[in-house]
Amino acid sequence: MKPFIPAMLWAVMIFIVSSIPDLSTPSLGFKFTDKMAHFGEFFFLGLLVTHAFSKWNISPVKVFWISACVSGLYGVMDEFHQLFVPGRQTDGFDMLADILGAVSASGIYVLKLRKRIS
Repeated sequence: MKPFIPAMLWAVMIFIVSSIPDLSTPSLGFKFTDKMAHFGEFFFLGLLVTHAFSKWNISPVKVFWISACVSGLYGVMDEFHQLFVPGRQTDGFDMLADILGAVSASGIYVLKLRKRIS
């Protein structure tokens, strides 16, 4: 249970930020700043979730699939949650950025893990 605490805390933080009405991302002078923020927050969640599942006695491939699905599904649920927050909306591209961030992190972590094992 201990390895999951950082991932759970980060997931709570995502939920809290997603609950803020009318939250807008500051533009840093280029397009897709919002999508990069989504990718980054779920990349970090993906790392934390993959790290936690890597402590289980399962193959790296299973670690990848379980972690990518859990953290990616949380991204989908986060976008659904925003339907109920005033001033927020669900955006398919935000959801895609969430999923890509989570899957990328899980993949990179597991590739590094497999190199260490072999």
